[in-house]
Order: sequence, then C-alpha cells, then structure tokens
Amino acid sequence: MLLRNLIIFIFLATSAFVVHAQSTSKALQKADAQYDALAYAKAIELYETALKKPKGLTDEETLKAKIQLALAYRQVKDFVNAERVFREVLSGNPVLKGEDVKTYRHFAQVLTSNGKYTEANQYWQKFNELQEQDKRGEEFIKLNSNRGALERNSGSYRIEYIGINSSSADFSPIYYKKGLVFVSGRTGNATIKRVFNWDASSFLDLFYLEDLKILANESNASAIGTSTSSTTRTTPASKKLGDDYYTQPTSNDSKTVGRKGSDYVAGSKDLDYEEEPSIPTQKFSKTLNSKYHEGPCTFFHDGSKIVFTRNSQNVSGGIFGQKKNTGITRLKLYMAFYEDNEWKKVKELPFNSNDFSCGHPTITIDDKILYFVSDMPGGYGGTDVWMTRYNNGEWSKPENLGASVNTRGNEMFPFVDERGNLYFSSDGHPGLGDLDIFFMPMNTATGMPSGKVRNLGAPLNSNKDDFGLITDSDRRTGFLSSNRKRGGNDDDIYKFTRLGTVYGCREVVVNIFDAESKKPFDRIRFEYETKGEANSKESAITNNAGTINLCLEADNDFNFIVKQNGYQQIVVGFSNKDASDYEASKLDIYLKREAVLVDNTKKKEVAYANAPNEILLSKGNKNNVSTIFRGVVTAGRDSTPIAGVLIRFINQCTNQVQEMTTGADGSYEFKRDLNCDYLLEAIKENFGRSFELVEKIAEKRSITNIFKKKTTKANVGSLFDTKLYKVGDVVQLDNIYYDSESYKIRGESVRELEKLVQTMQKNPNMIIEIRSHTDTRGNAQDNLSLSQLRANEVVNFLAKKGIAKARMKGVGMGEKEPVNGCGDGVQCTEAEHQRNRRTEFKILSIERK
Repeated sequence: MLLRNLIIFIFLATSAFVVHAQSTSKALQKADAQYDALAYAKAIELYETALKKPKGLTDEETLKAKIQLALAYRQVKDFVNAERVFREVLSGNPVLKGEDVKTYRHFAQVLTSNGKYTEANQYWQKFNELQEQDKRGEEFIKLNSNRGALERNSGSYRIEYIGINSSSADFSPIYYKKGLVFVSGRTGNATIKRVFNWDASSFLDLFYLEDLKILANESNASAIGTSTSSTTRTTPASKKLGDDYYTQPTSNDSKTVGRKGSDYVAGSKDLDYEEEPSIPTQKFSKTLNSKYHEGPCTFFHDGSKIVFTRNSQNVSGGIFGQKKNTGITRLKLYMAFYEDNEWKKVKELPFNSNDFSCGHPTITIDDKILYFVSDMPGGYGGTDVWMTRYNNGEWSKPENLGASVNTRGNEMFPFVDERGNLYFSSDGHPGLGDLDIFFMPMNTATGMPSGKVRNLGAPLNSNKDDFGLITDSDRRTGFLSSNRKRGGNDDDIYKFTRLGTVYGCREVVVNIFDAESKKPFDRIRFEYETKGEANSKESAITNNAGTINLCLEADNDFNFIVKQNGYQQIVVGFSNKDASDYEASKLDIYLKREAVLVDNTKKKEVAYANAPNEILLSKGNKNNVSTIFRGVVTAGRDSTPIAGVLIRFINQCTNQVQEMTTGADGSYEFKRDLNCDYLLEAIKENFGRSFELVEKIAEKRSITNIFKKKTTKANVGSLFDTKLYKVGDVVQLDNIYYDSESYKIRGESVRELEKLVQTMQKNPNMIIEIRSHTDTRGNAQDNLSLSQLRANEVVNFLAKKGIAKARMKGVGMGEKEPVNGCGDGVQCTEAEHQRNRRTEFKILSIERK
C-alpha cells in the first residue's frame, strides 16, 4: 500500500490529523507520539493496549484515543476495524466539536468502503448538519442513493490480474520504451529489510518489465477471481468464502469485528498466502533506487529524462501544525538524465520545500507541462493536482488546477494521455470506494480543465482504492492499480481492455404534457434518435403519468420527435454531455393542440379540441368528432413488445368486434364510441389470454381490470398491467428486501408483492413457483436454507391475500443460479452481488378453461 502510503505519506495526513490535548496517561502519550509521527501500525497497538485498561483515563481522553485509533485503522486501510471503533465512538452520541466533527465524515467514508451505503448517508447527513464549510456530503448522498449508475457499464471493460504482482505493494505503472516501470515494495535479495512506519510495510523502489509482449502472451494473466499463477498458494477448499484468497470477509460471512493490532495491519504475514511474481522483472536503476522511498515517475517522451518521487533526506520539516522537530520527512520531485547508458545528474525540482510535499508527476506528450500532486499552500483541501511548465530547462511557478479538479479531500496519482486529457484519483469527488479514478478533459493550450469531471465507474473503480491509471487516448487498453483483490496494503497492477463504450448511459426522465392544461399524457408514444447517426431512431411509450426513464448513451446529442393526433408535431433537442452520471436529467416536452376549423364559409374561427388524457382526437368539424384508442402489448417476463398478438376490441353496446394483429412494436389502435364500454382481449398462442375492460368516457377515463369491481380505482402503472405470460416465463420481482441473515420480508417490499397478488387475481388459472436466490458469499448450505425460508415467506404472504396455496410452490434456490459471473472465488462489486440476491416467479402452467 505504500509510497501509496508514503505517498499518501504526508498527503493523507491532512485529513487524518487531529490536534489533541496532552494526555495524562503515559501509555496514551506514547500512542499519540507514534500517531503524530505517522507510525500508524505502532500507534494502533499502543492505543488498543491502553484502552483495554482505561482506569484513570478521563472520558475526554478515552474519546480522543478511540477517534485516533479509528483514524489509524482507516489510514492503514483496515476498514473493518475502523468501522468497529468508529461505532464505539458514536454509539454513546457524544457531543463532538471542532475538528472532531469530522468523525462523522470519516465514518461515512468507511461505511461506503464497506458497502453500507444507506447507513453511510445517515452519517453524511449528520456531518452536513454540524458544519457549513464542507458540503461534499450532498453529492455522496446522491451517488449512494443511485450507485447502480456507476456500475451499469461494467460489461464494457475486461480487467486482468497480471503476473508481475507480488505479495507486496505493486502500483503506479508508467510506459517506458517497450515496457513498464512500476513501484514495488518487494524486498528482493536485499540484506537489510527497510520498513516504513506508516503500516510496517517495506520501503519502495522502481522496478522494470522490459517488454509488454510478455503480458500479451502470459498464460497466467486472468480475469479477476480466476486463478493466477502456479506459485500462488490459496487457502484450502474447506474454508468459507470470504475467508479465502480472493474475497474480503463480509457481513454475510462473519462478525464485523476483525483482527486487531499491528500484526494484522502490517501486511501479508498472517493473511495466509504467499505470492511470487510469475513474470520476472528487475530493479530499474541502481542510481535512482536508494535507501529512501522511490515512487511514481514520468519520462520525457524521448526517454532522455525522468521526473520521479522520493521522500526527502531532510527530516527537519514539520507537518500540518506540528512542531518542526518531529522528524517527519517530505515527498519531493527529482529529475535525472540518461547519459552513457545510465541515469545521472539527479537533482531536485526548484519548487520543492521542506514545508510541504510534491510527488506523483506526469508530463504531456510535448514535454511542456508537468502535472503533479502537492499539499503546498494555496490548495483546496488535503492534496491537490498542480501544473508547472518546462521551457528551456526551467520550471515555472506551479499553478493549482482549480475547484473543478481539486476538492476539500485528496486528489493524487495524475496521468495525462496523448490528447492531453487528465486522469487522477480522489476521495473528495463522489465515488464507489475510498480512492476512485476520474477523468477531466483539458485545454491543451492552457493546460487547465475544460469540461466536467467524470467518475470512470465500475469495473475500473471498485469499493476499494483505485489509482495509478495509464491508458491511450481512446481508453482502449491500459493499466491501473488497486487493492481490490485482498484489500489493506496489498496493491496490485491490473491490465484493462475496453470491449464496449467508453461510458455507459446516462439517465433522463422524459415528461410529456399538454401545453395548455399542463396535464401529463397517458401512455404516449414518441421517437428519439442520436444526432448525426443514421438508423439510430428508436421509439418508446410513457407510463400512465406521461413519464418514462431512459438511459441514453453518454456524451451525445439527441432529438426527441413527438407526433400525436390532435397536436402539433414537435422536435426537441437534448444533450447529456454535461449531465450527471448518477443523477437523472429531466426533459419536459409540451405539446400544443392542433387547430380545428369549425366554419368553412365566411370567417374562419379557430377552436381547440378539449381532449381527455387518454383520448387522441383527429381533425374534424363540430358535427363529426372521431376518437382513436391506442395501446401496447408487452411480455410479462421482460416488458419487451410482443408481435403477432391478436387484439379484439368488442363494443359492449353493439357487440361489434374490431380485430388487428400487433406489429414489431407491440402496438395497436382502434376507433371507439366514447359512450360505450369495450372489452379488450389479447390472444397469442402459448400465452395466457389478457382481458381488460375499457370503460366509456362518461363513467371513467381509464382502463380497469375486469376482475376488479368497477368502483375500484385502476392500478395505474402496475408492473403487470397489460402483460402477457406463457408457461416457463421467469419474472423477477424488483425491490424485494430482507434484513441480513433474515427471511422476514421488510415493509418496503409489500408494494411489489401486492402487484404479484393482482397478477394472480387477473390470471386465476395460473400456477407459479416462487423462487428465492442468495448471492454466493457465505456457506452454501446456509444460503440454501435461508432462501427456502424466504420463498416460504412470500407464499404465506400471498396466501393471506386470498391466493390458494395449491396455486403456488416455494423453492429456495440458494446460490446455485447466479445471473452473472459472481461465483465462488470471484471478486465482485456489491452491486453485482445484489443482482444475485433476488426473488422471482416461474409460470408452471396456465390451465385453459
């Protein structure tokens, strides 16, 4: 985990440092001293020991010690123990003041990394209420409420674990000649092991893979979760998923309290695995690698110069309000020249200082602009991305990239591609985990931001730390660093390949209204297309409230075309280039009524047809008003339109029958008498029949189910409204929730189950199987038993609503039918696991009577 933790070295200390009063306890004084020196592994052990025997400590001292302990665990990426201690701190509802208010923010960030997004939002809200300056919690709350938005494009990228990784931290690759230079904590054959106090991990050096072609031919490279190399020793098969080599323990598998102390946070020595690289690499340079940390670097594009990170040799500088004699070293940028087949003339960049840190360099393709990270004065928060120009051998005064990139949190690990676009990692912009990777288009002339910052989303980001990305200008392939595999201090390098679109889609809520009455249309059809793309036109139909949620390909311009009888055609432009990735845009479309001529003799008077929401008027005179009734038939399984459905529209006054067969879009339309009821019948071979009563306008302006009393209000927008089902259909029930390790249905699930009740009432001859699934974490037999209890609970719910138990069968499926690749031993996001935790029903038979 570092220079990332070095690097993050001085950097993250900004957000972690809490000024505390001098403790009266000698044990706490020692712990505080280690904490102030950034020796978090030692501080954790001392705090834990002191808090086991708190006799003599005041309440204030105990509170401060626990806050420091929780922050120390967070700094070494032990989020399980960080959560445990933060809970102890906040369980008593303490009155937090000053810097201690940040405890709510830190806890929210830890909960997010542990996948507890709803609870995280509660503490973000508490943090927002207690202070005015830092408002980033508002954006985190929005993202945590719609995290699927950053995970919907996960199929567009393939992530591969590569064979240069070791049991130590490996991260921040950079292209050099035909290969890669990267940072690693592997000790090699060093006779003296150098240890960094932050987390007791080894010091870092630069290593070199000479030829990338080795990776292309690598038989050991694998997608996340598949086997890696033969030198990797995994845990026995009898171990529970979550305790194994691949998957971090979760609340499904064990108590949230984990191991404590420096023996745990130190690294891999007690994590029950050893891993040797399957592909040989070598130390990059004897000249550049020293007894200090060497970290992320960048090369001038002819390979003649390098700019790299090293912790300084001067230990006199203090940090963030600490005394100058604390012995904290700084990160500095150094430059070297390649001459006579070796690196020479190592020198500091002129803007380095003993009062702040500089590191993580990346340079543009023309070698003119260097971006780097610093906590120098004039920034926005912890660490910021800065730029400096290189001209005739001289470096300009650094400039901050501004608030569109930098936040009150920490921005670090920048990379600039061939087009000058910037990638960087941040914990201040809303993301899926602790550090997420972001993209910012840049103005190549000024070197400054010129667009909207974008989270790269899953799978390039995870709920762990993701950083150190390098790629081409189209993001077709590249490498990134992450501790997603085992968490903690075990950073690894991954190769990625783009298989689909750069981004996924962005949501827009389309609302269509009558311009005069401002009332929404009911189930109105419209078309939309991508501007400039032939054959991109698609159609959609709003719901009963005139609304539809679309997810359109990101960074595009669109036209929306609405044609409706009795209204003027309208074309509305829309762009999602600057739209949020996780907050839906809104597009309101207002239709103006078409003029109807009522007197064709001397003077033309214009009147507007007064149409109910569900009636579409055609042109006509005052003595001849015709109406059209329209609808669409969709499959109950997946809501796709069904072609070839025979639709019969039977006038209940005259018994006159109109018939038509649906086309590819599943739509139909008929003329109707507004003063008569109609029976609407949908028939297709191998499907159950659907019957609905369309009531006359004088009585009601909506469609009601014939199996309900006429006085009952129609279930507008029901999931199963106008659906057709066939034997063998498997239909997933959305939003069915259970508490962890419980089979009891939660209150918010009742509405979805009520829809299933209505479907069973509408189809009295239908016999179904209720199937409950779990994700693949935890013990398989326990999951099977739990899923059976959950399926039985749904059956009992429907039975209480009057559905005969003879028409239902509850089956627990356990973890044996995941809908994605998240099987045993596969590292997946929480959203991917959520997809597997589902309840569905299968049509076993539909009796014909």
